[in-house]
Order: sequence, then structure tokens, then C-alpha cells
Amino acid sequence: MTNRTAIHPRLHALIGDVAAAAPGDLAREIECALNEQNLPAQPATFFTCLNAINRADGDDGKPCNSLTLGASNHASLRRSLSGLGALLDLLQAADRARNEGSPDEQLGAFHIDGLIVAARQLVREAHHCLSSGDA
Repeated sequence: MTNRTAIHPRLHALIGDVAAAAPGDLAREIECALNEQNLPAQPATFFTCLNAINRADGDDGKPCNSLTLGASNHASLRRSLSGLGALLDLLQAADRARNEGSPDEQLGAFHIDGLIVAARQLVREAHHCLSSGDA
């Protein structure tokens, strides 16, 4: 199997690991166009961080340390994640209503912002549960 990252370094720098799935002829054309623009071949910081996060590293792009979760933190984390799942369902329904419904069938900006703030707070609580030692 050919290492397409080495063959098309500028394309890989632009779109990350997705470049490996691009058809060969298309990848060559894009690589040539990027080469003509003298774009850098080094990986973009954004995609480097995103790829690290997707490889199960910590949210800061660094390796995760082992973690022991106490019973109270485990319960709190489960509640936070359940609430976050419910909020994401509501936000997805609001987005669909925005795309498919009439203006009077949509959630207003105040309520959308409230759902986003609530989701952020649940994420903070989940992070707090993971970072505080109750074990």
C-alpha cells in the first residue's frame, strides 16, 4: 500500500487524514494546484490537534492519564451526560424546525442560546467530575 501522505503532503496538510480517501487522480490534481500556490507542506496546527483528539488523546491533545472515578463522581458524570444528550436532541430538533418549518414553528434565539449555555454547563460539570479525585 502506498503512503499517500508522503506522495501528497500539501493535500494532507490541508485536509488531514481524509486525504488518504481521495481518488488518486483527484489527489494529484489538487496537490499540483497547491504546489503552484506554494502552500506549506507541513501539517496545519488545527488538523494536527484534531487528529490527536480523534486518536483518543485528551481534549488538550495530550495523552490521557489513567483515571479512577469514585461513585459520587460517576453518578454525577452519568447525569451530566444524560442531560447533555437530551439537550443535543432538543438542539437538533430546533435546527430541523429552522430548516423545515415556518417562522412561527421555530425556537427563538433566546431559547437556543439557553440550550447552548445549559449544554456548556453540563460539559463543565462532566469535566469537573473527571478532574476531581473522589476515589
